[in-house]
Amino acid sequence: MSHASSRRHSLAAIPALAGLILAAGAGAETPLVRPEAVRGHVEFLASDALNGRGSGTRDELIAATYAASQLRQFGAEPAGDGGGYIQNVDLVQRELAGPPALVVSPRSGPESRFVHGHEAIVAAMAGPRIEAPLQKLDAAGAGKVRPGAAVFLADSRPPEIAEAIERGAAIVLTVADAQTTARWESVAARIPRLAAFLAAFGEAPTEGRPTVVILGPDAARVVTALPEGSRVRVEGELKAMERGSTANVVARLPGTDPKRASEALLLTAHIDHLGVGEPVNGDAIYNGANDDASGVAAVLELARALAGGPRPRRTVLFALFGSEEQGGYGAAYFRERPPIPLDRIVANIEFEEIGRPDPKMPPHTLWLTGWERSDLGPTLAAHGARLVADPHPEQDFFRRSDNYVLARRGVVAHTVSSDAIYPQYHQPSDEPGILDYGHMAEAIGSLIEPIRWLLDSDYRPRWRPGGKP
Repeated sequence: MSHASSRRHSLAAIPALAGLILAAGAGAETPLVRPEAVRGHVEFLASDALNGRGSGTRDELIAATYAASQLRQFGAEPAGDGGGYIQNVDLVQRELAGPPALVVSPRSGPESRFVHGHEAIVAAMAGPRIEAPLQKLDAAGAGKVRPGAAVFLADSRPPEIAEAIERGAAIVLTVADAQTTARWESVAARIPRLAAFLAAFGEAPTEGRPTVVILGPDAARVVTALPEGSRVRVEGELKAMERGSTANVVARLPGTDPKRASEALLLTAHIDHLGVGEPVNGDAIYNGANDDASGVAAVLELARALAGGPRPRRTVLFALFGSEEQGGYGAAYFRERPPIPLDRIVANIEFEEIGRPDPKMPPHTLWLTGWERSDLGPTLAAHGARLVADPHPEQDFFRRSDNYVLARRGVVAHTVSSDAIYPQYHQPSDEPGILDYGHMAEAIGSLIEPIRWLLDSDYRPRWRPGGKP
């Protein structure tokens, strides 16, 4: 790394000490990111005692309270509600009374109805009734979506589905692949969640709220035979709406420069996971160690390091979002009620699933989603961060985390990740024992000095042409 290279040769005779200093990615004044400290955060947040930190649950609030107490101890100031660290997010929750259905109607002739779990899986649903005209595209045509259409992508992957949603598709229809077909029964057993309302704004922000239907063979044949313009709707019976809530944790380190202190770098992760769910091998607690206790640990350790050294010229904001797994409600609320105007946030770095080395990467290296979209990643890497481009572009991870909520409003926002394609993903086996804490400590430590440089410089990250979503 560039900041450590001048010390490397002088420390060659004492490699153990050199390794510790290089793992921190910093000079002697910067606190060391220790594997034991990272592990301590993860083992509490992802313990069975917190029941998987389910979105909007008391366990999520306990996790938020823990994080707030750590931030206070480290010296970060509260930036939440009422002079505290917690930002309360009131929700109006909606739930279906039973399985929804896909109904397709040609311009003439009888309609066809496919109930969720029988020849169709409603994977995501924006509301109790969504109706749109059919538009048929191949995967390469996802960029030609007509806003408000029900887009049928016969051969598609997550990036094409995400692009269709981003371009305004009301419904996306796709055909089940081999993996979905193999898991059909377990997927069909889950009734899709509906988007909740952010109570403070009367209704939930609607952009990016998808309705996605996966078709079995018979349903795919019916839809394939339909002419364009046929009516497609997804509908279900709605239960009485209920109140709920989630919680963000928000803190700040105020900048010292009169000209730059009004600008901030935002460091984030999501604090919730899936809670208690379907048992697998007798275990029903979805602990979420990698997803995303690992990211929360990164934010907390960066807060410790930055607060323990010289105060930067720019302000640092720390935010841990609630209910990411349920639909990004914590991030959406933060976006609408930020502690400073969004145009004053110079960049957002989200941390998610950094706990395991990616087999495609060099040791102790992290990757940045949407690397090519802005100059942020290459610039931080040039200043010593162990960051590289996302080696899994086909997964479209840039649009699959809370950073995307802010990116759509113009903030240069990316997610730092590592092995995000791992067998324990969204399983009860995502437990603290599967993580590599040495990898985490070294990778997090490598970011300290590059982040300090960004905070103390006049540099402001910029979207590259065509990179802004």
